[in-house]
Amino acid sequence: MRRSVARIKGIGFIFWHARHELYHLTLGLLWAWFLRERWHEFNGRWIWLSLFASLLPDVDHLLYFLTYGKRDTYSRRVLGLLRSGEWRNLALFMENGHKNQTGLASHNYYFMAILLGSGFVSSFIEWRVGVILFGAMFIHYIFDIADDLFMLGHINNNWRRWGRER
Repeated sequence: MRRSVARIKGIGFIFWHARHELYHLTLGLLWAWFLRERWHEFNGRWIWLSLFASLLPDVDHLLYFLTYGKRDTYSRRVLGLLRSGEWRNLALFMENGHKNQTGLASHNYYFMAILLGSGFVSSFIEWRVGVILFGAMFIHYIFDIADDLFMLGHINNNWRRWGRER
């Protein structure tokens, strides 16, 4: 098989196994569309902001790997796969194991309440950027909870505590 075809198939494999992030992007687009219909106004920057905000909560995963959770066996495995360039194995490992990562600091009900409150305040003072940003992030967390229920049959313990795991 030619090298370029193998690379394309490899990218397809990674995209397929990283589709959880594509779901978040789709929800971000739906949020931007909902707000466009609600406000009867179109602004292309709102779409980009919504897409950015729909992925922003997953920055906590990176922070976990690189800072406060770097001693965890899951983090060491992820970083080892990254260093060795095993992208396909990394995609499979993260797809199957990311639900067991319960030490994340911002994936909890309290942070969701802060986002929801911030979204309502932004709506009240008519700060549209805040509505887009906080709303897309809130929807991200709602999807993660629904995904926990669907994949695990229950909600992960990290949703019930404030901050990171001790």
